[in-house]
Amino acid sequence: MNNRELATFILLGAAAAAFLWSRSGREASPSLARQLFASRITPFLVVFAGIVVGVTWLAERLSLWTTDLLGSVVLWFLLVGFVWFINLGDANKDPDFFKRRFFETLGLTALLEFFINAQVMPLPLELVAQVILLIVVILNVIAASDEKYKPAAKLTSGILFFATMGLLTYSVAHLVSGWDSLDKRGLLNELLMPIWLTAATIPVLYLFAFYMAYESLFVRLSFFNNRRKPSLRARLGIVTGIRGALVDIQQFRGGPAHDAAQARTTSDARAAVRRFKEERALDRAARAAARQALVDNAGRKGTDGDGLLLDRREFAETKDALRWLATCHMGWYRNADRPDEYRADLLDVLSGSRQFEFESGEPVVAKVRKDRQAWYAYRRTPSGHVFGIGASGPPPSQWFYDAPTLPSGYPSTTSIGWTDFMSPDRPEWRLEPER
Repeated sequence: MNNRELATFILLGAAAAAFLWSRSGREASPSLARQLFASRITPFLVVFAGIVVGVTWLAERLSLWTTDLLGSVVLWFLLVGFVWFINLGDANKDPDFFKRRFFETLGLTALLEFFINAQVMPLPLELVAQVILLIVVILNVIAASDEKYKPAAKLTSGILFFATMGLLTYSVAHLVSGWDSLDKRGLLNELLMPIWLTAATIPVLYLFAFYMAYESLFVRLSFFNNRRKPSLRARLGIVTGIRGALVDIQQFRGGPAHDAAQARTTSDARAAVRRFKEERALDRAARAAARQALVDNAGRKGTDGDGLLLDRREFAETKDALRWLATCHMGWYRNADRPDEYRADLLDVLSGSRQFEFESGEPVVAKVRKDRQAWYAYRRTPSGHVFGIGASGPPPSQWFYDAPTLPSGYPSTTSIGWTDFMSPDRPEWRLEPER
């Protein structure tokens, strides 16, 4: 075990001790321990650890590993393998989940990491350097998540870049100067270790995810079948129809899933799966057509055959943001702990959320009457068309605005462009096609 690995173990131990020392950590520890060592995932974790031990033993037999790399294997298991294991739930959302992790091991970043770790500093320097870099990384993550901290994100990114280059230069210089006395076989084994560990564990993790995904699916389908799992023939038809695509397993819902759950034969279940795939293909085609229509109609004047405006850029985002603002206004007004009034600065409170971020940069504008019993908000879309929403009194009062110009005042029957929620005549406020 080298000084860098030892420093990492010391810091991990210190972090664990600090967690257990804190009151919240002590309260959470029993639950975490039960989840890891006395739950349904425990057998999978034990098998996963056993695979790592077994492949390491095999690597030793093939002269690809020595006990000098024991610390590296343990750190790989804790910081890489275990993280993959607890994130297996994401595998059914990302079709490239396993492929990406394998190629990360073979990528430039992994090679750069190897050269940086090829030479280590004295233990005190390693401890200080790792603490400083950890703080900088945390600050960088926080700063990068908020636009107002962009200068801080640039600064921390620069610090990380120069720290990486410094460590790389230090390692390469020592490798070159000590090339004749270097343990080249040991260095090669260290380079290959994450590759064979990844190659051995990725298939196992896929099998875990495969089993968990189907187990979860059959539990969901039981709600369509009088709280009973689908019949064995139905399950066989579902598995042979969906096969090993984890994303398909997760997305198998709706009418086809209902029919498959109640299927009495394998062929009926497979037919339900085929219908699911056909419906999904049609839905994807419709979404692609909607996205292309936005591109094709950008800047075009006029209306389509249904009388709707052609240029619909940011229509969906604008209407969603305005509807959410109206929902929040109603909730604030109806809250029993507050006066019956609309909040004047509600948009300022909500403006930091992604719902109010638009590609064109045009903001939502909101106004609340002095007596706080009426309000309205509007936004101009890239085409110039304006959408608005508001209330002329206490909830459930709700008005919608739709015009090529800005609203002239609060919603009412005499205000041009405004219609109340009972009016059917607002076609531009229909839901936009899913994209």
